Amino acid sequence: MENTHLETFKAEAEGRGWSTEISITDTQWILKTDEPIEEGGSNTGPNPMQFFIASLAGCQNEQAQVVAGELSLSMTQIDIKVEIDLDLSGFMGESDTSNGSYKNVRLEALVSGEVTDEQVKIIGQKVDSRCPILGLLRTSGCEIKSSWSKK
Repeated sequence: MENTHLETFKAEAEGRGWSTEISITDTQWILKTDEPIEEGGSNTGPNPMQFFIASLAGCQNEQAQVVAGELSLSMTQIDIKVEIDLDLSGFMGESDTSNGSYKNVRLEALVSGEVTDEQVKIIGQKVDSRCPILGLLRTSGCEIKSSWSKK
């Protein structure tokens, strides 16, 4: 029997033109997505892909905190830079689907704290293998280049 820790996340959204207001159910958080004015939106918030890349960076940091705790390591800061290449052919109607639209992820994490270079490498390997958002990209066929080093 598989050990499962299942948590369900919920949101409700209301779209008015390009702008979408999203309430994260059972929290006080309300997010807004939009597009820049030059792309037809009103620029009242980041676009969904910008939220997605921010989610990846946040997920990496949170997973690193879990891993550092498991290994009894003390990190004081992680600086994370992420870039994602996205083929918009499906979104723009030039292709029938958006399957395989994420092409490349480049992730760089610089870790500060009472950790060695080897410990940072171990943290990075564990984080990259356990982060659910990076896992989603990995299973979509996206090429991932990740670098974890001590600052």
